[in-house]
Amino acid sequence: MKRRLLTCFLTLMALAAVISGADVYSQSPLFISTGSPVTVGEGSGHLVLADINRDGHLDLVSQHLQRHMVAVQLGDGTGRFTAAPGSPITLDYSPGDIEVGDVNKDGLLDLGVTSSERDAVDIFLGQGSGRFNPAPGSPFLVSPSPEFNTHGLQFVDINEDGKLDIITTSNTRNSFSTLLGNGRGGFSQGPTSTFPAREGRYAFAFGDLDADGHLDAAISNGGTELLAESARVVVLRGNGKGAFENISETPVPAGPRYAALGDINGDGRPDIVLTHGSDQLSVVLNKGGGRFAPASPFDLETTVFAVAVADVNRDKKNDLVVAAVESVIVLLNSASGFAPAPGSPFNAGPGAFHLTTGDINKDGKLDVAASSFGGRNVTVLLGR
Repeated sequence: MKRRLLTCFLTLMALAAVISGADVYSQSPLFISTGSPVTVGEGSGHLVLADINRDGHLDLVSQHLQRHMVAVQLGDGTGRFTAAPGSPITLDYSPGDIEVGDVNKDGLLDLGVTSSERDAVDIFLGQGSGRFNPAPGSPFLVSPSPEFNTHGLQFVDINEDGKLDIITTSNTRNSFSTLLGNGRGGFSQGPTSTFPAREGRYAFAFGDLDADGHLDAAISNGGTELLAESARVVVLRGNGKGAFENISETPVPAGPRYAALGDINGDGRPDIVLTHGSDQLSVVLNKGGGRFAPASPFDLETTVFAVAVADVNRDKKNDLVVAAVESVIVLLNSASGFAPAPGSPFNAGPGAFHLTTGDINKDGKLDVAASSFGGRNVTVLLGR
């Protein structure tokens, strides 16, 4: 019923735009392809845009699960990229996730890589040229678990000591683990937090959800359509020392895949955006104090994976950018709800399961990079 109501709502919104002379479908596309592919190698997955070599331009780091490598491409500020010195970084395992951050406080971005074959994190220290060298003591063991699965990775200051720490997440355990940073590139095991176990894949997001200044966690899971009533977002409140406690559970549609945080309704509180295995996307609104409203899903009529929350058209409202296997869907936010951006969906390479956003060509407009698990190139879409 909710889906039908929201579908009608979006339809009415689009009709109103036509009547007012602002038909989004008749406008020029909001994004254009660079025209020249960014060749990073076969099977790209997780992507990061960051200034690796400190030249003021965004560079591109890509994870390659089956190729056992991480590729680093240096950007020139126009949308073009070239391989960095020492790229690709060859690994003796399948990388589960990647993240960048200054873990040793030298002003250079460093690289973290999780393994799909062991519960550990490799740290590579940035040299400022685009090259990375293994950190002393790396890899850092998270747990002795022999489970084979992809581990997620985030760099955050979980215990608020001014040093970056590590959170690792797993799709097979009802817990997430921490490594506490010493500010010199070294890490030691920190607290492990558990949450109510449910069937299916977990989707994780971390941020200050209750406005108390501490990092919190949102974990959504709940198996298949047959177990739809069991799907929940569990919110854990962080205490600023690395530990978390359960404060709320909110029902969501079945089969959550990916989660992202962002203020959707302009009230200053981060909301939770989820994609689902049933081709759905849903928004869980933050009501304050750790309380959330049940999600209202809508069907994108195609398989969707990663989602990013960002203001793509510079109207001071957060929009949604969704990876959709062979395309990128952009949904613009307005007082009336979400509607496809002009030109959406935008073509991407095969296996566009992940994406990231940033101003790649330094024109003040948000751009998008989308992975290609089934190809060799990353798709770069430049904002207009």
